[in-house]
Amino acid sequence: MNQYQKRIFTGIFYALFSGVIWGICGILGEYFFNHYQVSSGWITSTRLVIAGVCVLLLSARQNGMAIFDIWKDKGNYLPFLAYAILGVFSVQFFFYLCIESSNAATATILQFISPVFILVYNHLMKRQRASKLAVCYIALAMLGVTLMATKGDFSSLAITPFALATGLLSAVAVGFNVILPQRFAKRYGFINTVGWGMLLAGLLSNTLYPVTRLTFSLDWVSVIIILTIALFGTALSFLVSMKAASLVSPLIVSVIGASEPLSSALLSVLFLGLQMDWLLVTAMFLVVVPMVFLSIEESKSGQKIH
Repeated sequence: MNQYQKRIFTGIFYALFSGVIWGICGILGEYFFNHYQVSSGWITSTRLVIAGVCVLLLSARQNGMAIFDIWKDKGNYLPFLAYAILGVFSVQFFFYLCIESSNAATATILQFISPVFILVYNHLMKRQRASKLAVCYIALAMLGVTLMATKGDFSSLAITPFALATGLLSAVAVGFNVILPQRFAKRYGFINTVGWGMLLAGLLSNTLYPVTRLTFSLDWVSVIIILTIALFGTALSFLVSMKAASLVSPLIVSVIGASEPLSSALLSVLFLGLQMDWLLVTAMFLVVVPMVFLSIEESKSGQKIH
């Protein structure tokens, strides 16, 4: 295994790990919504602030006062704000809003369409044309999502238009979340970038959904769920995903997130009573398998360049 192959393997491992964490915490989020009177806005505000503070403390321990270097250049203000709002906040908010209005499996599968938007971005901004095979893989994945959304009955969607819209917005946000922070991560480090992104997004979210506005009674179960989602599903997941993006292309990172809908759907079947029928299995197959082959094709293309 040469150096490039090791780099690809390591990046794919990080992307897989991030996807599994995200999928598991999606299940916890669904449990939270089902057992507590909590809104997607409140959980977004809480998890982002907690995760942002923890990641910045970790960055400060490693880099000291250098964690503030990112704010010394005024040219960073607007681009970083765009990353915090369009990426960090949106991917969290719309994902949990979709769970709130449907379920974790639906939200994670819809979010898995993010590679499509990254391909569109690459074509429009970088003039990178997608191959015929890539288009074919994406078409099959879209067919899988459609089958999942309709459950074979195309006369009416099996999920509400609102849930479908929020799930797709979450997928767009994944693209922003992977692409926008790259310039900052290379200059200031990915831990510092993720920490400030989450804290800024959390503070902005708090203007709409204050953490202090509790709509449920806190108990030890809810506290454990909140901390798990914040520390693992937000802080760790974002850090691992950013690390993956530093090793392989953003498209591969979003594609290898196949572990996310798989883990979420399987856990929903095991613990939340979701029925695993042949339509769901077929839909999952049509979404995941083409995206895995797309990842392999992207790796081969990258190796040719190297």
